[in-house]
Amino acid sequence: MLVIALAGAYLIVFRIKRPLRALTQAAAEIGRGRSPAPLAETGPEETRTLSHAFNQMSRDLARLESDRALILAGVSHDLRTPLARLRLSIEMSGADTSLKQGMDADIEEMDRIIGQFLDFARTEGGESLEQLDLAALARDCARQYRERGQDVRDEIAPTPPVNARALAVRRMIVNLIDNALHYGKQDVVVATATEGRDAVIEVRDRGPGIPVAEIERLKQPFTRLETARSDSGGSGLGLAIVDRVARMHGGSLDLVPREGGGLVARVTLPAG
Repeated sequence: MLVIALAGAYLIVFRIKRPLRALTQAAAEIGRGRSPAPLAETGPEETRTLSHAFNQMSRDLARLESDRALILAGVSHDLRTPLARLRLSIEMSGADTSLKQGMDADIEEMDRIIGQFLDFARTEGGESLEQLDLAALARDCARQYRERGQDVRDEIAPTPPVNARALAVRRMIVNLIDNALHYGKQDVVVATATEGRDAVIEVRDRGPGIPVAEIERLKQPFTRLETARSDSGGSGLGLAIVDRVARMHGGSLDLVPREGGGLVARVTLPAG
């Protein structure tokens, strides 16, 4: 009787544990910013009810995300048309040079913010995964900034190949560099390294830094620091885009103080 009771208990536990394990994995996928496959609505009644509720929640989240991205992308795209007309009008106006330069700078800032809206509205953008050389991509991004006259140094070390979406990772690196230039303004360094089996990219600046208590909050969309790093405006999307792309690839974003002052934004991506 004891053996039969233990065997029956084992079967009951196994029948409950398997769907709970699947639920845990699906919840982790949502935490990484992905859409998990629907759970099998089988097993005991309580488990079936829980799986059904989770599937419904997952569908609702996916629909909300799709609607939000569509609205944000549509509004941002439509805003660029009047901006282009404004830029043309300024060039053709008879305003003095200093006034035109100020207006051009304002339009460039608005265009940059709209670009961030579009970046945030994109998810994987229909891209497929490919073997990506993170070090080569980081070197190319830094070179493009130098060709435009920006003071961006690179300290590139070899990294293992990562399975990633090339355009999404490029947007991530560009947002890191833009954020560093916007707030740090000088001594911006793009560096890559290998830690264990992970590929790491860092962008370092000499800006005012971020208090430790504010780090997680600043990874949220449309969030800015109320002190020195927000004095120059911005959309509050740069770090949110970076964090989203990193999580989409199973990686992470860490913000740590830079030795001697400033901030280090470090993204770790799993190799293979």
